[in-house]
Amino acid sequence: MKVAKCLFMGLFLLLHTNCSYELENVEAPDNLIPIDTFTLVLQDVMIVESYYKSQEANVNTFYETLPTAMHPIFEKYNIDSLRYVESMDYYTTQQEVLIKIYTEIQDSLTLNTPDYIQ
Repeated sequence: MKVAKCLFMGLFLLLHTNCSYELENVEAPDNLIPIDTFTLVLQDVMIVESYYKSQEANVNTFYETLPTAMHPIFEKYNIDSLRYVESMDYYTTQQEVLIKIYTEIQDSLTLNTPDYIQ
């Protein structure tokens, strides 16, 4: 019984010390998309994603067609997919900033929704 208690306490301490609720600190990439531009890009990406999700019942087809659909968005903002991914990776570690971005997108979409849709 004493061995089981020691083993349990050892495992508990090991798991407890290795778990962290904090996000790892990631440096901003050199080619980081500014917040205001990234908000616009992400809004367009979300709209295109939602359109394709509603059109494609097959998840595999959705993931195959989506990258091609993103090219016009990247061209519009003069960025490439690598820059988008690196910026997204950075902003996902900045939770307060990301919440602000998503709130701005939600507010913008809400304001642009016709009055009869609620």
